[in-house]
Amino acid sequence: MSVKIDIFSGFLGAGKTTLIKKLLEEAFTGEKIALIENEFGTVGIDGRIMKDYDLQITELNAGCICCSIAGDFTQGLREVLKLYKPDRVLIEPSGVSKLSDVIKGCTPFLREGLVSLNLCITVIDAGKYKIYLKNFAEFYKDQLKNAKTIILSRTAGMDREKLDAIIEGIRQYNSEAAIITTSWDSLDGKAILHTAEEECRSSMEELIKREKPAFRISNQKVSGIRIGSQKEGHSAEEVFSVWGIETAKLFGRGKLEDILYKLDNSDMQILRGKGILESENHQWLQFDYVPGEITVREWVPDYTGRICIIGSLLDKNKLKQLFEI
Repeated sequence: MSVKIDIFSGFLGAGKTTLIKKLLEEAFTGEKIALIENEFGTVGIDGRIMKDYDLQITELNAGCICCSIAGDFTQGLREVLKLYKPDRVLIEPSGVSKLSDVIKGCTPFLREGLVSLNLCITVIDAGKYKIYLKNFAEFYKDQLKNAKTIILSRTAGMDREKLDAIIEGIRQYNSEAAIITTSWDSLDGKAILHTAEEECRSSMEELIKREKPAFRISNQKVSGIRIGSQKEGHSAEEVFSVWGIETAKLFGRGKLEDILYKLDNSDMQILRGKGILESENHQWLQFDYVPGEITVREWVPDYTGRICIIGSLLDKNKLKQLFEI
């Protein structure tokens, strides 16, 4: 019996890791699971966040699965299948990966009969749908078009008319995928899994045969996010940049929140920030940043502090000054 491959795509900060954690806790019970975690940059954060779960984690950093580390992904998946013999492999590509490329990266294993494509999910932050669709169309539309299930995050309390408008917009790019709009807090993980598995029956070959459209990235500025007009066919490394650093510096919660608010109001094109940092009295903090939304929570002790910032045309010297590193 072939190993199930579950792909969780979604733009930066959409909630992929949160969804995976929910499914691990509520749906993937009694299964031997491996996770291939791909972060855009050399400093890994999400792999550490997942360390408390009973699964084998393989981290691929410094690029996207099908760009600069394509060979690493093929080798990593083959080693996972051979060494751990899992029932299910979860693949969480970088938020700036193209879903079509991730699917293609799995095709050699499909042809060998080693795997079957089970879930093919794209997570969409409902509040940022229009902003990212307008400014990062080349990557965003690819994730929409190639998903078999589209799950909207952060829908709690959202206006129903706005949700309907998002659904209508998604249908322009994908007329077949199941779209889940109900707040995750109201849904059991098993219900999400059942819906996604019912919708993810198309073979990998059928997905690959879809015609790849040509898209241009808008040059308009929207809510502080902007990017110059680009031609089709860019890799993530050509459009996005990353600043990552390891540090033993101590960050008080108030100081960290102040830094993140300054980050949110800077003139840089920052799309995602995350980190695990040591605070006073041997306390640790984990932070998440997406434009307009900042979260800081207590965390378990780790071996060193790490920060990862992703955006377009980042000023790395300004970031060092901001974090006083």
